[in-house]
Amino acid sequence: MSKPTAVLFCPGRGSYGKDELGFVGRTLRPGPLTEALDACDAWRRSQGRPTLREIDGADKFRPGLHLDGENAAELIWFGTLAHMEQLAERYEIVAVAGNSMGWYTALPASGALDPVSGWRLVATMAALQKQVKGGQVLMTNVDDEWRASMELKVATLAVLDALRDRGAETFCDYSIRLGGHVVLAGTEAAITEMLTRLPKAKLGDREFPFRLAGHGPFHTPLCQPVSEQAQAMLADLPVAMPRCHLIDGFGNVHSPWSADPRELLRYTLREQVTETFDFTACVRTAMREFQPDVLLCAGPGASLRAPVGHTVLAEGWRGITDKQALIAAQVVATA
Repeated sequence: MSKPTAVLFCPGRGSYGKDELGFVGRTLRPGPLTEALDACDAWRRSQGRPTLREIDGADKFRPGLHLDGENAAELIWFGTLAHMEQLAERYEIVAVAGNSMGWYTALPASGALDPVSGWRLVATMAALQKQVKGGQVLMTNVDDEWRASMELKVATLAVLDALRDRGAETFCDYSIRLGGHVVLAGTEAAITEMLTRLPKAKLGDREFPFRLAGHGPFHTPLCQPVSEQAQAMLADLPVAMPRCHLIDGFGNVHSPWSADPRELLRYTLREQVTETFDFTACVRTAMREFQPDVLLCAGPGASLRAPVGHTVLAEGWRGITDKQALIAAQVVATA
């Protein structure tokens, strides 16, 4: 009996919270990924830092420890790849994509990087990004039923345009297009203004807009210094042809028989760092190009389930146009 086909989405920062404590230890199995974690922990011990196993296995969730950029990135990276190994037993994964930092996970998930090199990539980028001043704000442009709200979209754009017109001090832009949500990024002054001026909205128990803790102005020109340093430090990263289709942050497909490893490395260290990451386009490409049985959101957590669902509804994929029909269809899965 054949497995259901799936496109796998790898989550980005913010997906490892208190409910995910211990996720890496529970999910990881012996193999190359365990060897990469051994290398990671040996390096951390040599730097006098707590190992990832110690952080993941802590007795309680400590925001200052678990949400620290370098710790969070590696916890999510190892957790997602470990989860993928389990999911691959149940699904035929025909393509992989990632949200923001999840691109660094998608590379080894597709076979374009070995686990140790993938860990080196995510650890290096997390360390470099901590140097950049600024932050991110999460705003929604949908209502409780995940229907697009033109009023919220227009209001969000108006605030961005007004802040841009005031000059470099309040630089801001779209950082991530995230289904019915948008992640906005900018300078500290811009973040303060956005939190004050953006319209207030509530979906379930969550109130928008809000600042994403521990996040910098990712995917904007403010990260140009990070890109330049990364190009120097990671020029030898051994990117190879992926073994399955790989969807980047523009929604482009890199196939196992035509991908250019040099282009994948260039994109990873340049546009992926400094230009808007369009996760919505990733999901659209997954639906249109691959028509999988399931859109599969890997852990830790389930942070991508709503953005993927928003995009299914906006696309009207398989005739699904409302939230209840989406839930009943079960085309978006986390396990």
